[in-house]
Amino acid sequence: MKRIMSCAPVALAALVVLTGFVGCSSAPKGWLADYEEGQQLASKNGKDMLLFFSSEDTDGVSTQLKTNIFDTKDFIDAASKDYVLVHLDYSDSRMAAVQVGEDATEEQKEAAEAAMPQLEKDIATAMNFSVAGGAMPVMLLTTPQGYVYGNIPYDAAVTTPEQFLTVLADNKENGDKLKSLVKAVNSSTGVAKLKAIDELYEATDPAYSYLLSDLYGMGPELDPNNESGLRGKYAMLDAYAKATEALFTGDAATAIQVMLAPVEDGFCSDVEKQELLYQAAYFCSLIGDSANMFTYLNQALECAPESEMAASIKMTIDAYNLANENAGVTAEGME
Repeated sequence: MKRIMSCAPVALAALVVLTGFVGCSSAPKGWLADYEEGQQLASKNGKDMLLFFSSEDTDGVSTQLKTNIFDTKDFIDAASKDYVLVHLDYSDSRMAAVQVGEDATEEQKEAAEAAMPQLEKDIATAMNFSVAGGAMPVMLLTTPQGYVYGNIPYDAAVTTPEQFLTVLADNKENGDKLKSLVKAVNSSTGVAKLKAIDELYEATDPAYSYLLSDLYGMGPELDPNNESGLRGKYAMLDAYAKATEALFTGDAATAIQVMLAPVEDGFCSDVEKQELLYQAAYFCSLIGDSANMFTYLNQALECAPESEMAASIKMTIDAYNLANENAGVTAEGME
């Protein structure tokens, strides 16, 4: 089963704070500088999106990409036939424009205040796509819904509009497949819809499957009797998504309860229960709740003692026991 990157948004939030990660609202003609505007236009016109995340004054290559490819008329004219072009820049120079001191003029303060809402939106967009400040440039292809089907790495050998258009064409098959699966989700109901969601999930790059999290919680409504056999899988994925949101706000206690809830619902397999309990144990370790951590680790081991994860769980228990041996505390003793 594919695993969602449950901790990516939390880690990225810290990166934003540490690096002064900021957005720039300017974009060349032919490119939009607002993700929401791009998504609305893509949905209206049935186009995909090309998202270009840059840090022009620090990443060393974004300016070259713009000059040689993205800002050229040939590229914009050709690419805009199939894609809505969205460019968000996160240059350090943007920070200077919004971090004004007390001695700033009223005009400077007003300009900084006016720029802040777009900056915050751009940061949220970067976080949504797990774009880190030190990884620029990032170029993503998405469906109109914002589901990623292509992550185009920077290639110094691609230096002309024609070459980059070829790269876009190479991703067309993936895009068509994902859009077909999205259409199946939108046009179906009940058990068939949950199965269509599962096909979409399995076809999505694991690095971006978390973008489908709005679909994970539909299992109980679409398939109350678990005819598909997918209720447990999506209960677990939904728990991961909700726990991530709780962790983002620093609420590890809620994250633990979210992970535990599906264990008792009767739809999860033993292996799925094991993973949920193991994750709950990990969250307990974050808040220093050793007693419950060991309880959940032992319960996880009992769920599926012969699973692939079981050996790791046993090693974790043994490691904690060894570390606490001198203090006379063991996992068994804390139950």
